[in-house]
Amino acid sequence: MSSAKKKTNKPSGRAMNKKTITAFEAQRQACEMLGSSLTRDVVGFCADNFAANGVIAELVRGWQGDPLNDNVPLRLAGFVHYTALRGDGISAFYESCGGRYQDTDRSALAEALADLFIREEKAARRFLRSTPQTNETGRAAMLLLGFSEITKRLGLPLRLREMGASAGLNLFFDQFHYRLATDRGDMDWGRADSPLSLVAQWRGTPPALADEIEIASRRGCDLFPVNIADADERMKLQSWVWGDMPDRRARLLAALEIADKAPPEIDRADAAGWVAAQIMARPIDQATVLYHSIVWPYLNVSQRFAIESAFAQAAEEVRPDAPLVWLKMDGRELGTITQLSYRIWNGANGPEGEEVILGPCHPHGR
Repeated sequence: MSSAKKKTNKPSGRAMNKKTITAFEAQRQACEMLGSSLTRDVVGFCADNFAANGVIAELVRGWQGDPLNDNVPLRLAGFVHYTALRGDGISAFYESCGGRYQDTDRSALAEALADLFIREEKAARRFLRSTPQTNETGRAAMLLLGFSEITKRLGLPLRLREMGASAGLNLFFDQFHYRLATDRGDMDWGRADSPLSLVAQWRGTPPALADEIEIASRRGCDLFPVNIADADERMKLQSWVWGDMPDRRARLLAALEIADKAPPEIDRADAAGWVAAQIMARPIDQATVLYHSIVWPYLNVSQRFAIESAFAQAAEEVRPDAPLVWLKMDGRELGTITQLSYRIWNGANGPEGEEVILGPCHPHGR
């Protein structure tokens, strides 16, 4: 998914410095929590270098948006990984490139990063214009439960419409293989011969999955959709995956192999207007499922209001033969608990519909 910039008044230099330092610290803590010591220390170097008025300060000085909402720390970390994937010597620290990183390598990493950012300052400036994409295919292991429950309830083919779809890889969730560990033993679902096999834990006793989930059509939108036919865009997509998490990169590459056979239709569009258009164009004898994963916190207030209004307006006239569903794998704000839930309008449950909370989940879908 691509983050959307929120309109803000330009803060003073001191206020912007504080915002930037806060963004670095928030991202460093997130990397620590999610288990990426390499990205944690890349972000930590950037924070220290920024505070010391080094090359990082030169790179991000004058940033027009909010450094946290615009993922400035992740843009910098993504540039380092992108450069490593292209064969730079910094790749020695990246497991994704055959390298290795341990906490004892922190000083050596800092020296290499200082050299890299000075040597490649112009390239870094260009890369910073790239919007971070988090097309995490592991999230499909959570979304699967939502799609299954919707299928069992409505018994109709699903018309999939994804907000913030990035490269659109999770639109092919039904072509993945899943091994799900639950309290009642392992569950397998999907194509046994799929290039992508996802392993995840579902705590508790989940309901039985639908034997088959029929997809009527797949489409998504993104402000900055990834063209998977472009070699450089594919490499950038890989660069957003943290370099010491090779399993995540392997999943991404496997999903790309699936998508290459029939590239998804991803519209370059703001989610608000696009959602309204998709809702209004609902066909009969299909369940229209608008969904998103780790997108909501990046939308501004007006975008959220427009999306909620589009659902509210449509809810007044939903028919049983053209039901509407809003499936979410998201938190309300950055740093809040990610939760899987859906709201369904079936023409018989009124304009409020029915909200079903399936439970909290890991933002990477583990």
